[in-house]
Amino acid sequence: MNAPLHFGKVALRGSVVTGISQGVRVGLQFLSVVILARLLVPEDFGLVAAVGPIVAFVGLFQNLGLQQAVVQRMEITDAQLNRMFWIMAAVGLACTTVVVLISPAVAWFYGDPRMRGITILAGLPLLLGSMAGLPLSLLNRHLRFGQLALIDMANALVGFLAAAASAYLGMGYWSLLVGSAASAAVSLAVGWWWSHWTPGRPDFAIDRDIMSFGANLTGFNLVNFFSRNLDNILIGKFSGAVELGFYDRAYKLLLFPIQNIIAPLSRVMIPLLARVQNDKARFRDLYLQIVWVLSFVTVPGVAALVCTSEQVVTILFGEKWQAVAPIFAWLGLAGLVQAAGNTTGWVFMCQGKTKTMFQWGVYAAATTIAAFVIGLPWGAVGVAAAYAISTYALRIPVLTWLMHRVGPVSAYDFLMAQFLYVFSSLATWAIFNFFPDAFVRSSNLVTVILVTALSYLLAGLITLAVPEPRRVAFVIGKKVIGAIR
Repeated sequence: MNAPLHFGKVALRGSVVTGISQGVRVGLQFLSVVILARLLVPEDFGLVAAVGPIVAFVGLFQNLGLQQAVVQRMEITDAQLNRMFWIMAAVGLACTTVVVLISPAVAWFYGDPRMRGITILAGLPLLLGSMAGLPLSLLNRHLRFGQLALIDMANALVGFLAAAASAYLGMGYWSLLVGSAASAAVSLAVGWWWSHWTPGRPDFAIDRDIMSFGANLTGFNLVNFFSRNLDNILIGKFSGAVELGFYDRAYKLLLFPIQNIIAPLSRVMIPLLARVQNDKARFRDLYLQIVWVLSFVTVPGVAALVCTSEQVVTILFGEKWQAVAPIFAWLGLAGLVQAAGNTTGWVFMCQGKTKTMFQWGVYAAATTIAAFVIGLPWGAVGVAAAYAISTYALRIPVLTWLMHRVGPVSAYDFLMAQFLYVFSSLATWAIFNFFPDAFVRSSNLVTVILVTALSYLLAGLITLAVPEPRRVAFVIGKKVIGAIR
């Protein structure tokens, strides 16, 4: 598995096409929200949303982490691929069967017989996704980012059209499920067509090394799932639906977009880093280049939003949603290091350190849940504040130590990439608060634009002043010019 020529161009072009694909998907999702809202009633969305967490939880076991194992392995045989396919298919079938079996219990829990059929159909994409897992992983392993981007756009488009057509024909809540199934079917069909791979006879022999890799990764995803969802459950239970509504808007406005940047970027970076996992100097250099760029793109923007949280909330939601602003600001403090912090999974996965990743996940989940509980007496603001404070006090120090221990990224490398733009963000906050007359205008939008410009200006100046980010900026600039040519 040798590193390809023009490696930097492959990374850049892969990021560009994946970014375009993600942009198209977001656009189609927005269009879907608007159009389906006119064709369906709120109850339709509520019925389908009610089974979402249940199916999502079962789906954590869908591929047992074997998709990532296909991408990460330096060498992999046809026999191993065949075993992995059949294991994934069997697990996907088992997951779908579990969803079917629990569907009567789901209907009983909600006191609505319609939930049985909804749950059953919602489980179908689990089987389709498991069967598509290996061909899509092979495309990713072979760096065929353009084809993967087209598959993503195609399944988003077909899913949207299927849902819209079904809704137009009066199928109600079933249309949302039809859209999901159609989307999964497109990924399955096109992935198989483009991968040019066919399975052999069923073989369920277990490769312990590969299964250990996948099991630890699945364990990480499991504990991460609980910590990511428990805040909503606790706030909804003890603070009420109104507080949860404020928290949900703040979370989705800030942290959800950051996570949506990491997901498509991971598709590009994991196979590229896996190819150079034995060349530690190159691994470190490639990882840090991406993290520096990611930090520059995200941190100043998040900082500007935190500084102008009241103006941002007023612009997007209106005055009646001002209770979102302090929640948004606290989550924003955590968001300053969220993007770079989320990339650490690449380092663990690409070097086969999923056991360490799982151990980190258990610690991170435990400290996150403890923070939620501690902050709960102060409502949604308290939960957000406790989460932000615990991020800096408890999780970042331990994650930095783990990164240094695993290598080749040192603690100094990681902290510099994490916190350099945090310092420029503090400068943005200080200037905005000490000289508010220079920024606050009658138009909230103008205020946000001015503070955003200041934040990126300070980030740009610190980039030019510090050797490492300055070097990365010049390297990326040369790659962009080379790709254009």
